[in-house]
Amino acid sequence: MKKKPNILFIFSDQHNARCLSSAGHLDVKTPVLDKLAAEGMRFENAHCQNPICTPSRMSILSSLYPSTHGYYGLYGPEPFRPFYSMFSHFKENGYRTGALGKLHTPRYWIERECQFVYDEFIEHPKYLEGAGLYDLNDNRNFFGNHDGETSSLPLEHSCESVLAKQTIRFMRNEGEPSDRGDSDDPWMAWVCFARPHQPYTPSEPYASMYDPEKISLPPSADTDNELFKTNRSGHGEAKIRKILSAYLALVSQVDYGVGMIIEELERTGELDNTIIVYTTDHGDFAGEHSGYEKNGGISTRAITRIPLIIRFPNGVKENIVCDEMVESIDIFPSLCELSGTEIPNTIQGLSFKSLLEGSSEATRKDCITENPYRKAIATKEWRYVANLENESDELYNVVNDPWELTNLIDDPEYKNIASNLCRRLFHRVARARKPVHALNGFWHNQKYDRAGLINLNECGEITPYW
Repeated sequence: MKKKPNILFIFSDQHNARCLSSAGHLDVKTPVLDKLAAEGMRFENAHCQNPICTPSRMSILSSLYPSTHGYYGLYGPEPFRPFYSMFSHFKENGYRTGALGKLHTPRYWIERECQFVYDEFIEHPKYLEGAGLYDLNDNRNFFGNHDGETSSLPLEHSCESVLAKQTIRFMRNEGEPSDRGDSDDPWMAWVCFARPHQPYTPSEPYASMYDPEKISLPPSADTDNELFKTNRSGHGEAKIRKILSAYLALVSQVDYGVGMIIEELERTGELDNTIIVYTTDHGDFAGEHSGYEKNGGISTRAITRIPLIIRFPNGVKENIVCDEMVESIDIFPSLCELSGTEIPNTIQGLSFKSLLEGSSEATRKDCITENPYRKAIATKEWRYVANLENESDELYNVVNDPWELTNLIDDPEYKNIASNLCRRLFHRVARARKPVHALNGFWHNQKYDRAGLINLNECGEITPYW
């Protein structure tokens, strides 16, 4: 009996979808990811369901919208009721399961369903301490003024290299006895690179790969948007160039780590029996709108649109670029169908397996992204953002204005389009269940006014940033 395909789910943190050379970026070098795209399919219109780490990861791993799972902030307590996860599903279907890297989910939620766990936030500092390099840990300087500086860690001890080595241990079934499974079982690994998220501190040789004076800035780098200009006073072109060159270096450093893992698949002959997915939790401004990281304007396309590459056995081999709309919660059911396992009835995502097999029939017409203060809906042509605080709504024609330079919300010519998208957004969000958990990690009692509107100011310590 033929073994089911392995699943290598490669994940990064805060990767702007434009920052792949296969996506047309003028500077960045991503040869490994480009090769995966050339042997599979790259999606141009993939969108995340939440623009920050933990809630986005919760959505991807459970295939539930934030309105349903209730997580809108970072970390938070373990769900008090079970959320069926990707790990639960594949473990029940005979897979060895592993979660490795920057997990950034409520503690114990996924760990209970994984035979192999490498939590980078806990284990990488221990590794560095054992190597006599503890004081060089980049994440110890997370809140310092180190962005754009070269890491003191040699590449071989970087979090990318160590994560790749741990992933290879899992693939070889070389963990501790309690971490191992049957070597004949297929395996499913979620491999989470912590970067290109800040601190933007690449190791050599990547730190010197991009000259800040020579890299190309996006057309929206010098923004006229008053909100961005207010929030980003002091950024300046020199600072943007310094940060962006380090950011691109980290993208290439992640690509290097991915390459280490792919080499192991090639060495063992498992490459053509492995479904490979590459994506991220959300984007980064990466120089767009005078910004970096994701501070301010968190529902812009630079943040909500994500890279998505899939290579699978006997799949497309023609460097296919798909422009159909897909959501990150659709990855889970797609992996179910690709692996020949039944899609569980707990999830809200839609499988896009038919697109991977060459169908031209769209599975979705639009994608939504949610956070407490903003809700956004994207189509192939338009993106509408409902800002629920004291800011104007936004409307962009992403075909004619892909960098979102001109907000058309007050243009009478587009009034009907804005109204239609607002209605579609309301329809999409209203079909999800009410939140049941914490905002930004704080427990709270849900408080609604007589009109049924949640009172955000009485539900925890939150700010419009989220």
